[in-house]
Amino acid sequence: MDWKNTTSKLTEFINKKLFNGLVIKITKDNKEIFFQNFGYSNYENKKAIKEDNIFALYSMTKPITVVACLLLIQRNQLSFEDSINKFYKEFDKQIKIKHLLNMTSGLTYFWNNSESGKEIKNAFDLVENENISLQKFCEKISKIKVISQPGSEWHYGVSLDIIGGVIEKVSNQKFEDFLEENLFSILEMKDTAFYVKDFKRKTDVYEFKKTIKGNELNLNKNFHFLMPFIDKQPLASLGGNGLFSTANDYAKFLNFLIDGKINGIQYLEIDLLDKMRNDQLKQIKDTFKWTFNNDYSYGYGVRVRMKNELNPLTETGEFGWDGALGSAGLVDPKNNITMTFLSSSYPGNNKIIQTELFGAVYKDLRELDIIK
Repeated sequence: MDWKNTTSKLTEFINKKLFNGLVIKITKDNKEIFFQNFGYSNYENKKAIKEDNIFALYSMTKPITVVACLLLIQRNQLSFEDSINKFYKEFDKQIKIKHLLNMTSGLTYFWNNSESGKEIKNAFDLVENENISLQKFCEKISKIKVISQPGSEWHYGVSLDIIGGVIEKVSNQKFEDFLEENLFSILEMKDTAFYVKDFKRKTDVYEFKKTIKGNELNLNKNFHFLMPFIDKQPLASLGGNGLFSTANDYAKFLNFLIDGKINGIQYLEIDLLDKMRNDQLKQIKDTFKWTFNNDYSYGYGVRVRMKNELNPLTETGEFGWDGALGSAGLVDPKNNITMTFLSSSYPGNNKIIQTELFGAVYKDLRELDIIK
């Protein structure tokens, strides 16, 4: 099959120096229909990127954390209505698990220009510079004032990092061990962890910069944003941004999100999966300012396409999330399609992925009669 629109668009991204290297995998009915690599994992050495390269997922970690939480809810070990104050006494009693899952807890990120944002930055600095534990991180965050009434507004923030801490308390396991035992080993995601398992396959991070002469990509050999290091397990496994993975591994996770089944067995109940991938903002949808298309709302840890009217046209019900280095995941349950796109440039030029790449992929899917 000739994926001319997708191939042309990704080649253009490399030629324009928007990204140093890319890997994309598209599946239909859990079978590979397109898998290709573009560019370099290291420009200087002309080291071509490969399909099994390991990338930092950053916020593409979030949907995995959501699923881990839903598994505990399915087992009646946790409830959507549980107050976070049950686990961390300093937190506002009004913040519930459901508010953390749909980002309406009132907790923000460090780029928010408020006193709370500054204090959150200090907590992340302790993770990055002093390798504090996940529980110490959550305790630090619990003392920070929320910027809005829980349940009243969507704010992108540390909510799913706190969910990771809750999972540790409820399961009596380290968060990384819970994920390994309950997801990664079962889905055979052998390269996915909170550190790079095989440095020979590590994708270097290049910092993107626009200049008068054109775009530049500069190698950052010591890039470990929000992480103390990347070559071994940190003390804080952050559920909002900490995982590394490959296109093959992440595609396995995305395919699981189509029906919640593993080897034909219903592993995650469909009603819980539907909660994740349906609108959880409803009347406060207008506070969701993250995506580049107003057809979307937010579920649990993912954007959710509620209608398919604005370009780029994909499919109603499509959902997923992206990451700080440009990577993006897409699940289309109606057509049994998934797309895993991994990149390693900072900042990640996420807008052109969710507009130009999504548009090119769906144009090919329709022109190749894979979907109607």
